[in-house]
Amino acid sequence: AKAADRTLPMQFELRHEMPTDACGNQCLTWISAAGAITADTPRTFHDFIHGRDLQGATIALDSDGGSVLGAIALGRQIRALGLATTVGRTVEIDGSKGKAPHVILSPRADCESLCPFVLLAGANRSVPAEARVLVHQIWLGDRRDDPTAANYSAEDLVLVQRDIGRLAQYTAEMGAPAELLNLALRIPPWEPMHALTRDEL
Repeated sequence: AKAADRTLPMQFELRHEMPTDACGNQCLTWISAAGAITADTPRTFHDFIHGRDLQGATIALDSDGGSVLGAIALGRQIRALGLATTVGRTVEIDGSKGKAPHVILSPRADCESLCPFVLLAGANRSVPAEARVLVHQIWLGDRRDDPTAANYSAEDLVLVQRDIGRLAQYTAEMGAPAELLNLALRIPPWEPMHALTRDEL
């Protein structure tokens, strides 16, 4: 089985469940959104949607997170299009012994860090029981590997607080209460990310 490389910048693909003779008229169609969210991700998504009729489509997220501003801009685009969101991983299974190759949307996927805020943008949102949504504090990306040993300037602190304010405003725009951001801000970057429980979801 092959899946997208989550370490690369997020890429978008319109995918269809295969083989169609197995799923018939119940075959799924989805937008695969896999990889890291960067400052360029909103432009990549803008280029992807150009000329496509995606009304009623679902975007399946599989991401470690990334850029605060990139996630906010992507989320606003998703909401403007009225797309649904879910957590899922597109998997291609090579054919063997004369069988046709398969493409499936696996629920075994993770939406981490800033990705849950993109998930929040869906006009309808769903998280399969097998998927994980994980949160933690936002932090300076170049000092995430060893945050307790890094040095920080006053300008760094201003940047982090400004981004927290932007996320708070965005969360309100999406019609959500502050619990998601509040929960994320309680998890320091040197601790394991917190997987949201079903009640929290």
